[in-house]
Amino acid sequence: MTTRGYVDGCFDIMHSGHYNAIRQARALCDHLVVGIHSDQVIEENKALPVMNQEERYELLSHVKWCDEILPDVPYSPSLETLALARADFAVHGDDLPVSADGIGTYDTMKEAGKLRVIKRTDGVSTTDLVGRLLTMTKQQGGTGNECVKASEVAEVEVPPGATAEFLTTTRRIAEFSSRRVPTEKDTIVYLDGDFDMFNISHARLLEEAKKEGTFLIVGVWGDETVKQLFDRHPVMSVHERVLNVSAMKHVDEVLIGAPTQVSRDLLSSLNVNVVCEGIDPNLLGPEGRMDHAKEVGVYRCIDVPTPIISVEQIAQRVAENRIAYIKRNAVRGQREKDYYSQREVNSCPNEI
Repeated sequence: MTTRGYVDGCFDIMHSGHYNAIRQARALCDHLVVGIHSDQVIEENKALPVMNQEERYELLSHVKWCDEILPDVPYSPSLETLALARADFAVHGDDLPVSADGIGTYDTMKEAGKLRVIKRTDGVSTTDLVGRLLTMTKQQGGTGNECVKASEVAEVEVPPGATAEFLTTTRRIAEFSSRRVPTEKDTIVYLDGDFDMFNISHARLLEEAKKEGTFLIVGVWGDETVKQLFDRHPVMSVHERVLNVSAMKHVDEVLIGAPTQVSRDLLSSLNVNVVCEGIDPNLLGPEGRMDHAKEVGVYRCIDVPTPIISVEQIAQRVAENRIAYIKRNAVRGQREKDYYSQREVNSCPNEI
């Protein structure tokens, strides 16, 4: 008999914590239904999401642990939500939410034996990322809402202690890896980039690149390389970006800290048959780096469906609603701080 699990969320500004929760949920069942909240529901309960619902719905469909997407689900799931998803149980992290009157949102499911608890991923959250974007726009001068003082922003973006340090282990990378090894029959495709603030534009690019062959290797540039290319630090570290890329079903292998120059040695070492590059300026690297691939006739230029969403555009969305996100982070950041403090006292379930 097929076991069906259900997990839901806003999935706004997707990061490795989201992907790891979905991965753990999928390990508990044969078929995973992922519920996603609408923009209206998120705005009513938190603040306007940075990524709109169409972008969030589509991105989840590219995740390799998602079997089915259920859009516009209620913010507080019920047994009726499980019935709608035809799921046997719901899955949630050990940071179980509590309503204003002190009642656990998942208490009904827990009492009915319909809840499975997984371990939350330390060191990364949407609150933390929104804080990084707020800092980024503040350093660049921001846009609008000048009545917000810089000192006020610094205090409430992410409260001290609200996040643990993000730690990437070989085990975590292995858990995200496809573990597939190319065969002689495979056509190996190579594509590289920064993949910072991974979004639907990146997922579409990976999907198009995979169509050029049967085995896709994605090179993810290191932090210093991104800084040199774009004159700014990446919002996400190289290890965060590697995990995001690895969560996509189109990706077979990832080259960590890839060089920007697609050289003869790189193609030879990885047995690359096709090299892809997006035509949009936001997806291009340094001029001349593809010269060898073009000379040997393995270069392909990919037309990615528009619109292309850049890091700067995502930061702009946050800047335009700066006050709302500052207030949101003040609340959410404190909740995360309380979670990490409480976790030191209570035992947590082992991660799957």
